[in-house]
Amino acid sequence: MTYAAFPFDWVERHTAGAVRQGVRLEGLLEGALIGPQDGVITPAQRVLLCMNTVLALEDATHGLGRSGMGVAYPVIGLRMALGSANLESAILAIGRLYAMASRAVHVALATEQESAVLSVHMETQDEHDAAYLEENFLIWMYIQCVYFLGRPPRVSEVVLRDPTHFALGQRHWAIGGPARYGAATSFRFPRRALARAPAVRAGDNLLWDCHQPWLAFVSGRAEASPAAYLGETGFVRFADLVRDAGTSANTLRRRLQDQGGGFRDTRRRELAALAEARLRAGDDSVEAVAAELGYSDARSFRRFLKAATGHTPQQIRARRPETEALIDIRAREALRTISARMDL
Repeated sequence: MTYAAFPFDWVERHTAGAVRQGVRLEGLLEGALIGPQDGVITPAQRVLLCMNTVLALEDATHGLGRSGMGVAYPVIGLRMALGSANLESAILAIGRLYAMASRAVHVALATEQESAVLSVHMETQDEHDAAYLEENFLIWMYIQCVYFLGRPPRVSEVVLRDPTHFALGQRHWAIGGPARYGAATSFRFPRRALARAPAVRAGDNLLWDCHQPWLAFVSGRAEASPAAYLGETGFVRFADLVRDAGTSANTLRRRLQDQGGGFRDTRRRELAALAEARLRAGDDSVEAVAAELGYSDARSFRRFLKAATGHTPQQIRARRPETEALIDIRAREALRTISARMDL
């Protein structure tokens, strides 16, 4: 598996509201299986940290919002979403519910030509907390979209309000699109996804069921193949990106250049990241992974990977940290248990 590496001050920011109210940081970290010197935090550990913080404070805004939100509202919103006719009505229903539950939480949906933009604004006591809390809620909204659709929507842009965020200039670890600094916390995705009906039904452990497809996506094991994420052939066309971004070709070219390269460089980075994730995630043959990513033969895939990463497929797989895999298994078991406690 492949995981996102977070600086430890990210953990401190997440727990700041709880610590201010007297909750022990050590207890929150222990509940999420996070050691104080850990350099890597798995997505399951991150969700555990969120849930433990929410339960400790009985506040879904993690003690950072200007006004709190009850623990039950995320589950209520998820059930409302699954009862909606399509993704657009689901997002709007969640937004109305959260606005009713807390004066601090604002979720908005806008459409621009062929793209949709989902944005989150949070009112906090400290503006420094707002950017973090907004990203946290944005990730939660994305997780719900993944579950509703049954697959990750292709995100063309993630905007964050923290100018020092570690994800700027690269693919956002939780949402998948290229991240940049901007005035409103949001992500952009194809407008056509708004018309899709729910692909799933509510189960007995709804929070656990909701997180599983997203965990698979960020761990490189999503049911939808990386080739599907990149495009029907495994190599997304520039015209596809222009359509999904809802902007002109020249504007998109300038945006890609600002993010560290043109279309070819962007596609190369995305393919390399997905190839590494896919190789670490399972034991499929190199030939199978190459075909999944759109390569006609494994030799071409090996050459591309060596040039893009400096490593062969065998070297990439040899770097899989087994201890992290064991921690992730334990974290997922704990996540399933705590999700059942938080369900209605």
